[in-house]
Amino acid sequence: MIVQEQLPMVAVPSMNDTHLEEMIIVNRLESAARSGDIQSVEKILQEFHEHSIEHFTSEETLMKESGFPAFHVHKAEHDRHLHELEALRKYFDTNRDTKAIVAYLDGNLVKWIIHHIQTMDTVSAMHIQTHLNS
Repeated sequence: MIVQEQLPMVAVPSMNDTHLEEMIIVNRLESAARSGDIQSVEKILQEFHEHSIEHFTSEETLMKESGFPAFHVHKAEHDRHLHELEALRKYFDTNRDTKAIVAYLDGNLVKWIIHHIQTMDTVSAMHIQTHLNS
């Protein structure tokens, strides 16, 4: 589980709101997976995938509008994460393995989210805040 205090805050409030929404979805996914609730995992995985697409599209729009110089590097990381998430969904659709979801969350996703916010999102948000609100 991700607790709100683990989420770094960035300079753009809407990004913080989106990260909080993401944390809530991930926590729901973890809870469903740990309890072996296959139907809920399937539904929440779909919701997480859709939220991630919207999340990244919104950030990428802000980065483009502000002329963020490392846009392509940041977008490539978003794309990599989405491909990973799509592979996880396909695996789950085939195998219905809730333990694999827990392993992914514990072993990769939670650490990635926090690291991504601490590094790429923090830098992007500072640039966006400076260039779109001046």
